[in-house]
Order: sequence, then structure tokens, then C-alpha cells
Amino acid sequence: MKIIVYNKKNSELWTSAVRDAFPDADVRHWAKEACHDWLADYAVIWQPPAEFFQQQTQLKVVFNQGVGVDSLVDLESLPADLPVLKLRGVGMEEYMSDYVIYGLLHFYRDFDYYSQQQLDSNWQPHKISKKSEWTVGILGLGVIGKAVAKAVSDSGFPVIGWSRTEKQIDGVKAVSGDEGLDHLLKHSRVLVNLLPSTPSTQKLLNQKTLEKLPEGSVLINGGRGDVIEVEALQNLLETGHIRGAMLDVFEVEPLDNKHPLWQNSRVIVTPHVAAPTPIERAMEQIVADVALIEQGEMPPAIDKSLGY
Repeated sequence: MKIIVYNKKNSELWTSAVRDAFPDADVRHWAKEACHDWLADYAVIWQPPAEFFQQQTQLKVVFNQGVGVDSLVDLESLPADLPVLKLRGVGMEEYMSDYVIYGLLHFYRDFDYYSQQQLDSNWQPHKISKKSEWTVGILGLGVIGKAVAKAVSDSGFPVIGWSRTEKQIDGVKAVSGDEGLDHLLKHSRVLVNLLPSTPSTQKLLNQKTLEKLPEGSVLINGGRGDVIEVEALQNLLETGHIRGAMLDVFEVEPLDNKHPLWQNSRVIVTPHVAAPTPIERAMEQIVADVALIEQGEMPPAIDKSLGY
């Protein structure tokens, strides 16, 4: 078995992990010059260049080292008939749940106000409102979105979840379609974006849609950055229609050090750390998937036309 590995930032780490997981396989790190005549059976990759698929022409399956697959499906060199498998949870759902709940509690318990009061040496307690008054709307109900929705619901907050197709989740009001999205936006005091980047989600959260949120609402972004129209978000932060935001993912990363969001006291910026890939658990899933494929069974692959 031959396995090729590529990661735009951490190829050595991933190559070592794949070698440990497949001790009997021939595992190599992809480099344009080094692997020109060496063709692999499987690829374990993250954000490869177009040349990768131009060289690796005998792949059976591609394993994506994360949940987001937009960098893959956007490559014209990716063969249309080549199955792409993304990671399905593997612990990222727990990380994302922690991130979202932290952001939710930050605003629910008025810690944004207390942070500002500290700068002003202002000792002023605020009354704690009822959790029932803080409905959380979650965009995206995949493996991670479902886990986040359940965690938030278990914490005592009302939850509305939106997805492209209808879902059923205990403790969550699940909606879909344009009417469902409209309902979620109008009733969410906290909006959580966990959507992938697809043609239908890009700039979905724009001036028109974000204005549907209740006055003084909050935005938490753990999904793709291009879902949000940043200029619209900044406008609504300035007017106070949106009280604050916690943003982990941006359309261009790293976020430019001169970007006004860095200095906005209403915003928490984190460097794409909400749900990193736990490599050991990811490799357990990949090993299990390869075993199925070698037995003639194909695990669920992404739908390239949908982008996830």
C-alpha cells in the first residue's frame, strides 16, 4: 500500500502520524520534485496545490485532514470521479462545543460589559437574565453542529438549528429552507455559524440577513469565514444592532494585523483554534476507513456539487 501525505503547514507531523498508523505501508510526504514518478493508492492531505492531482493520477481515495473541503473542491485538477472523505467529528465536535459555550457565556453573563467596566474602574454588577431569554440559533447541523446544538441545549438555552435539509435533534427546534432561516434569524439572540463554504453559503450573513437578528444580538463564528460579509458585521457593530462577536475563522487568514476587527472592543478574535484536528483520533478513523475500502466497502464520501 502506498500513501502520500501533504499538509500546507504541518506535513512532517502528519507524515509521521500516517507512518505510525500504517507501519506496513510505503508512506511519503509529497513534494513536487520528489514524487513525480511515485504514484500512491491513498492521499491524506490538507490544502494541496493544483500540481498534486496532476502528478498523483492513480489515487483510489483522498482523505481530507479536516472537516472543511472547500480548498479541495475548488481545485480544477481534482478528478471528478475521485472519492473524497472528510473527517467525521473525531473530537472536533467537543472542541467546538467548548468554544461556542465559552462565547455564549461571555455575553450571557455580561463579561463583555465587565471587561469594559474594569478599564474604567467601574464596579457595577448586572442582573443575570434568564437563559430562556437567550435563544441560540445554530447554522449548520452536521456532525459538529449537532453536537454543539446538544451541548448548548443541555446547558439550558433554547436552541434553533438550521440546515439545508430537514433534521431531527432532541431538544432542538430544527428548521430548514428560506423560511426556516428567516425564523431562526428573527428569534436568535445568539447566532452561531458552523456552515461550510459553498456557493450557496458564501456571504449568506450579509447586511440584509444580519439585520433580521434582534437588536443587541451576538454572533459567534466557528464556520467558514466567507459566510460572513465582514463590512456588514462592522456596520451593525457600530450601530449597536449587534452587541458583540467572537470570530475564529476569516475569509483571508491570518487576519491582517491592521484590520479594524483587532481593535474593536466588541469583538473577540481567535486564530482559527476553535476545533483543531486531533491527529491521533483522525488516524483511527482513516485506518478504519482504509480497512473498509480494502474490503470493497466505501465509507460516505463528500458530494462535490454541494461542497461538503
